[in-house]
Amino acid sequence: QVVKVGDELTATVNGHVDTAFLGLIGINDLDVVRTASVRIGLTAVELVMVLDTTGSMRATPSGQSMTKLESMQDAALDMVDMLSDLDNGRGNIEIGLVPFATYVNVGADNIDANWIDSGADSPVHADNLAEGLNRFDLYEHMGFEWKGCVMARPAPHDVEDTRPRPGRPETLFVPLFHPDESDSRYRWFEEYPNNYADDANYSLGSELLNVGNPVKYGVPDSILTYVDGISNSVLSNILVECEDGDDVNLGSGQECSDGWAGSPLNPDNWDDITIHRDYDYYSDVDTEIGPGFSCEMSPILPLSTNFQTVRNNIRSLNASGSTNIAQGTVWGYHVLSPSAPFREGDRFSQSVQKVMIILSDGNNVVVARENHPGGSDFSAYGYMENRRLEGLPNNYDTTDIMDTMDERTLLACDNAKDEGIRIFTIRVSLEDQRSEDLLRACASAPEDYIDVPDSDRLDEAFRQITDRISQLYLTR
Repeated sequence: QVVKVGDELTATVNGHVDTAFLGLIGINDLDVVRTASVRIGLTAVELVMVLDTTGSMRATPSGQSMTKLESMQDAALDMVDMLSDLDNGRGNIEIGLVPFATYVNVGADNIDANWIDSGADSPVHADNLAEGLNRFDLYEHMGFEWKGCVMARPAPHDVEDTRPRPGRPETLFVPLFHPDESDSRYRWFEEYPNNYADDANYSLGSELLNVGNPVKYGVPDSILTYVDGISNSVLSNILVECEDGDDVNLGSGQECSDGWAGSPLNPDNWDDITIHRDYDYYSDVDTEIGPGFSCEMSPILPLSTNFQTVRNNIRSLNASGSTNIAQGTVWGYHVLSPSAPFREGDRFSQSVQKVMIILSDGNNVVVARENHPGGSDFSAYGYMENRRLEGLPNNYDTTDIMDTMDERTLLACDNAKDEGIRIFTIRVSLEDQRSEDLLRACASAPEDYIDVPDSDRLDEAFRQITDRISQLYLTR
């Protein structure tokens, strides 16, 4: 007899067992009653959707009725509704979102989190700036607000769930600071995507150093002694040694006074600058010029049992920028992890099923630019000449960058799968071998890769995954 009470099944078995040796003393059979109770398998599920929100998601493919972004939103909303019905208010299913494009936005409200490099301690913080110069101070000085986007951490942490610790600055997350790019030589058009301040009137010896010259932002010339790579001969032509107590640089050069009061790192010593008028350079990037350039993606939503909040965040997604699946994947990993930066995830165990969906309509890409001082467009890895993309050859083109980003993506996927995270991948309206190879390899099993040539049919892919998640949820 099997009786169900709530979520518990109780089975009772009544029977007789013939005896052998006990018959010698007159006992020929025994009555047997056994009862066992089990709770119907309600394994907790933590799901993170890692969703491509690049500029190409704005497009409506030929023969389709809506943009790829709209199809994705509708399919994701249907999934939330189905999982909400399955959970039925128990709170055993949690959903998070990681929209990705050129960067991942961790949320501007995390500016004071202890995993953000607010003290300019990470080696990444000085890239295209100066050692100890604080990006948050520069944002405030120029009248910009940090929108929440972060740089990739130095390898191997860029693809790992290394716990961020202030005592290990390289594990902290550094705010995006897109450098001001070179002034145009022409009046009628801009040569670079993000020219928002006047260049200095001297050279530091290389075009990349010139792009990263902090003096453009109103910082005194003496900051150049904090910039790695400037020769002593160049410095001697710019800075004038002062005598005790005298400021022969008239506030713009090398100061004699010691301590924070006279330091070029102190914002009180900085001059105001004029920010250039806004302009559009890329057709698929609607963003104002400045240090937060191209940070237009919606912020991460940590794991939540509030399905209405999840729905609202899906509806508010927007599309802009280029593709960095590697950073989307590793942030999906962070969201599911029980450790910082997000702590909503349960510990890795058999009692919780951790699931990641990675959806993309494109390939990893940062475009190499032969005539650009940084060698490429700017991205979560900085410029390619900053050498933050691990494994990139010394001489590279766009294909080399894509190959290397794919390798970082696969490492992030493998690290997540090694922790027991099940990864589903969805390719949308794209037919090329590179994207298929990458997303197939990232998926946990061959059947966990789903190709969707027609974006209007994305709902079918999400429904397949929902059915599999339901099986995970109802089976221990």
